[in-house]
Amino acid sequence: MDTVSATATPNVSQGDAAALVALALQRTKNKAGEPRTRVRMSYKTFRRLTGRRIGGAKFVREFTAEMVNLGWLMVRMPSAYGFVRAASLDKWPLTKSNVVAKELKLIGEGLLSEVLDNARRELGEATDASGARNGSTGNKKKDSSRIDTH
Repeated sequence: MDTVSATATPNVSQGDAAALVALALQRTKNKAGEPRTRVRMSYKTFRRLTGRRIGGAKFVREFTAEMVNLGWLMVRMPSAYGFVRAASLDKWPLTKSNVVAKELKLIGEGLLSEVLDNARRELGEATDASGARNGSTGNKKKDSSRIDTH
């Protein structure tokens, strides 16, 4: 399979690497043939497109800034990179502080520690319930929004 760099040394600039990644993202379509607004890209595909591995904090900052300039937000995940088209965020619902009004009141009364303990407990339960609801058994299901070139 062709790659930007056959050696361990990248031969494209960071901006050029971001352009190649953004192009691959833009060309990734859903079943209806429309561009996807969110996708994953395996580390292997990322290396193939850019000749790089995301390493230090400086590279991450600069590469994500390049991606933002190209209209994409990037998140590093345990097994892949996640990308969200920045313009799609305008359509997402807003979260308002009134959903945690009770907690804000308790914090104002000096109960920050208790509020955070309860929040962490609730977040843990939500994570556990989410895994159970989705039938999470540790098996990974094939996701059509993942970009892979191998």
